[in-house]
Amino acid sequence: MKSAFDLWISFRTPEGFRACGRYFLGNDRAFAETVFAGLIGRDDADDQAVLHLDLMETSGDLPVRVKTISCKLSELCANCQHITRELFRVYAITSG
Repeated sequence: MKSAFDLWISFRTPEGFRACGRYFLGNDRAFAETVFAGLIGRDDADDQAVLHLDLMETSGDLPVRVKTISCKLSELCANCQHITRELFRVYAITSG
């Protein structure tokens, strides 16, 4: 069974983290890890961080967190730009 990779964006609430965005990265682990490696943030994510970005791998119906970083809002803006640029480069420019 092929795995699918997503980047989940979530923010802290009094009840815990709440997902607010998701990027589908496709089925290529190397590409997903390369995109994640280009993100700005700290990999010592804890429950005190305001924003989390999680690299998730789904095989079947079970999503599993592979890696997590925490970031500030200004870093999230740069991260969304990076993710969108990489997705556009791979799926809109190089596939055709």
